[in-house]
Parts: sequence; C-alpha cells; structure tokens
Amino acid sequence: MKNSMRIMGRLSVGLLVCVLLGQGMWLFRVREMKVDEFRQTVDRVLSTTVQKFIDSKNLYAMTTLELNYGWHPNNLFFWKYGYRKDSISNVSMDIYSNLSSRIIYDCLFYNNCIDINDIKSKYYTNLKEEGITEIPTLVIQDSNNVIMTSDNSFRSTSTIITSPLNLGYDYKHQITASFKLPFVFRALKGVLWIELLFLIGFVICLVWQWNSIKMTLRSVRVQTMGIAHLEHELKKPLAMMISAIGGMLKQKESALCPTDEVKLGMIKARLMKMADITDTMLTSLKTSVLEVEREPIDLQLELEMITEMFTMIRKYARVEYHIAEGLGYPCLDKIYFNYIVINLVDNAIKYGGVHPVVKINFYEEGTDYILGVEDNGMGIAPKDQKQIFKQFYRVRNQQVTKTTGFGLGLTFVHKVVCAYGGKIHIESEIGNGSKFLIILPQVSWKN
Repeated sequence: MKNSMRIMGRLSVGLLVCVLLGQGMWLFRVREMKVDEFRQTVDRVLSTTVQKFIDSKNLYAMTTLELNYGWHPNNLFFWKYGYRKDSISNVSMDIYSNLSSRIIYDCLFYNNCIDINDIKSKYYTNLKEEGITEIPTLVIQDSNNVIMTSDNSFRSTSTIITSPLNLGYDYKHQITASFKLPFVFRALKGVLWIELLFLIGFVICLVWQWNSIKMTLRSVRVQTMGIAHLEHELKKPLAMMISAIGGMLKQKESALCPTDEVKLGMIKARLMKMADITDTMLTSLKTSVLEVEREPIDLQLELEMITEMFTMIRKYARVEYHIAEGLGYPCLDKIYFNYIVINLVDNAIKYGGVHPVVKINFYEEGTDYILGVEDNGMGIAPKDQKQIFKQFYRVRNQQVTKTTGFGLGLTFVHKVVCAYGGKIHIESEIGNGSKFLIILPQVSWKN
C-alpha cells in the first residue's frame, strides 16, 4: 500500500508538471505570436505615416525651401537644395519615388523642418484606426547618435520596438517607434509566473500530504496495537471476575447473606454488561463502523439496575427515573442504550456538586423516543455546548479540571445516537444544571 501511494504521488506530480509546462509553453508561444502580430501592424502604420508626412511636405519644400529634383530620360536623377547639389546616374523609374522621398527628407532636415511630434500625432491617429491605443515614442537617429525624439523616457526591456525605417539619402537616418508592452502581453507573462508558483505550492502541499498520510498510517498501526492490548487487558480480567462471582453464587454452603448475594448478582450482571460493551466497542474501533441491533428491552429493569448501581458506588447522589405509561418494552438495544444512560448519569453526578440529583425520564413524542437526563449541576456555557461531543474536549474550568476524565464518553454517546439515527439536544445554563435530550426514532420489532 505504501509503495502504491508513493507511485501514485509521483505520477500525479509528473502529470501536473507536464500539464503546467505544456500550458506555459503554449502561453509563451501565443504571447510571442501576438507580439509579432502587433509589431507587424505598427511597422506598416509607421511606414505609411512617414510616407504621407513627407508627401505632404513636398510642395512646401519645392516652393519655400527651393528644393529642385527630377529624372531625365537618360536615367539621371538630380537634386538641389541650399548649397547641396548632386545627381545619380542609371536610376530606373521604379526607384524614383523612393529616392524622391529621401531627398525631400534631406531638404526638410537640412532646413530644420522635421517636426517629430507632428509625425507622432499623425502616427497615433492612424494607430487608433487599427485598434491600437498604446502611445508611441518616436526616435530619429543615425548610426551613432539620437538626432531627435518625441519623448525622453527610457526604453525598458518591457517595450516593443518597430523595425528601423530608413530616411534620407545624404543623412542616412532611421526612425523607430517604441511601445510599452501592452497589458495583455504583460498578463500572459504574469500567468506564467503564477503557474510556476502554483506548481511549487502543489509540490509543497503534496509533500505535506504525504507526511500526513505517513503519520496517519503510523497512527493506525499504533491504534491497532492499542486495541489488541485493550482486548488482552480488559476481556480476560472481566471473564475471570464473572467466573469467580458465578462460582461464589453457585456454592451451596455459602456464608453470604441474602443482601450480599443480591449485590454480587448485580455486580455479575454489570460485569457481563461491561463485557458485552467491551466486545462491541473493540469491534467498532476495529471497523470504524458502529451498528445497533434493536430488540425489545425491559426498560424498567435496566433503569432499576442503573439506579441501584449508582446508589452503591455514589452514595451521596440521588438518581431517580420515570418511564411513561406503555413504554415498558421499547425497541432499543441491550448494550448501547445502557451505555448512554450510564455515561450521562455518571457525568451528571461528577459535575453535580456536593448533593447531586439526577432525574431520568423516558417518554415518546410523535414517532420518537425521548430520553431525558437532568441534573442540578454547574451547567454548561453556550460556547462549550457545541464542543463537548468532540473527542478529548473538556470544559475549561476549575471544577472540571479537578474531575478525572479523558473527554471520550460524550463522544461515544454521540456516535451511538448517530448509529440510532437520532439527535442530541442540550438545555443548560451556568449555575442552573443541564438537561440532555436524546431523540431516538421509533422502530418496530419486525422492521
């Protein structure tokens, strides 16, 4: 079992790692594809915007800045602006438009007529038509230095930069646009980190769970050994005492008086009941399942034996019982019901003060049997009423601390009541005693 759990744990971790790595690689690939798509769009829009800007300045350059350029049929391209004059031979008509744009840019730059913020404004307007709302930063530079920029902000590693667009023929400038990484791409990167943290957390939880399972298995082994020890330490002494008392009662020439014989008979009956309870409790501890086998019981005899027993062992307490008319033989069981009453009465006497008075009532209400055990003790605080049925829980006050106990009796009572399909209610006030109401559904003998 231990090896199987170890193998399953390793397989679970391996599968989770594969799933998370696969998902992370897919998200990374999607992010890269979206970044490439974004870059292609802003590259295209930048090229179109710069071309339109230069074309719009053509007339101004020719009329105001005295730019003169043209193409001769003998494939000679010439230009002149300011003090600059040059020409290129063997220029085909196909590259005429591109050369014209470069010469116009040279003329504009030579005369300080390049407004990079105007280009940025037009570029941003065109980007919004494409559904891109990120504000760009434009930079014009040569091979060594930045010539001009629309923003002096620093380009961090989380920016997208367009491909360089060549400007000018003589000046050989390039223009680029940079964008802060859009939120969607930053979010995808964040998801990858979250997945990594989730993987680490899952591995930590799995290790913790594995340690918990090992502790549980160890606890089960200890519990099994403890049950075996209890079985050895309880069953044999009980059997020996029952046998010894039975032998004393069977002796014909006994020196026992009638009262002592009655007491010994009662002790034998209680020991036999304890033996039955011990067998049943050990069985339920082994299987973790408690089953109640119902049958009619002589309720008056049971309660009479309980009251007489507490009269002998708790002489300072007064235990009374009352059975409603017609309920002398309810369909309960011979083991667990007796245990419920004994445990509740014993607790009532323990915490009942100097002169405890305990009243046992058994009646029916609708289709339910009601067992009420009422005392005149110290009472239970509301905050403790929901906790007292938990294993090992004990109310924290001075009187309870002085009283021996492990906090297991009411836990088992609750388990028995649940096996009956019943409920437990508590009515209690500090200083005014407590009343436990056990509600058990009625079942016919045939059912």
